Amino acid sequence: MKRLFFGLLLFLLPAFAVAADNEKQLFELESAITQRQQEQQTLFQQFQMLQELRRHEIAQDGQAAPVGSGLALSGEAPKYEDLARQRKDRVERIQRYTNELNELYARYQEMENERQTLIEQLNGLKSGEDNLMERKK
Repeated sequence: MKRLFFGLLLFLLPAFAVAADNEKQLFELESAITQRQQEQQTLFQQFQMLQELRRHEIAQDGQAAPVGSGLALSGEAPKYEDLARQRKDRVERIQRYTNELNELYARYQEMENERQTLIEQLNGLKSGEDNLMERKK
């Protein structure tokens, strides 16, 4: 009887070790997925802010003199050179915002791909755990 008990114990011990290891892996994967989601949320917020800045610059592009410029408020006619410089600066800002938006979008997509890979691993681990539970029954 004791031999049977010890035999069963030796047989089940590795199953318990595997279950504990699976639980640790599940926890780590879930934590990594949560971290990716938070990073994605941060990237999306940065994307929205930059997008608004870019829209604002584009909206000002059609104005003769930028709102709030000293030239428009002083009553003097703005100099061509000043307007050309301001327009060039605005175009450069718009281009910089566009480049940063593209970079943020690429990083967001990268995070999404990593998150999907982690979700697939998590689902595979869960289905493997479910299969193990089925065999025990």
